[in-house]
Amino acid sequence: MPFLSEALRYAENPVTSVEQLRIACEILSLDTSGTQDELRARLLAHLNTLDSEMPVVCLNPKVQG
Repeated sequence: MPFLSEALRYAENPVTSVEQLRIACEILSLDTSGTQDELRARLLAHLNTLDSEMPVVCLNPKVQG
């Protein structure tokens, strides 16, 4: 499992696509509607509530659709 710093880098990375952000939100049971900016903001808001020392769920599981 990755740590929060890795999840934040993934969410903040401008090359993370809208679909990747949508999947990350879905994995975390967050609302998956909205634009790329809205998804990124929602994801970052959630991640910023977590303990930086604890592992977090993988946001990029490389699942094939």
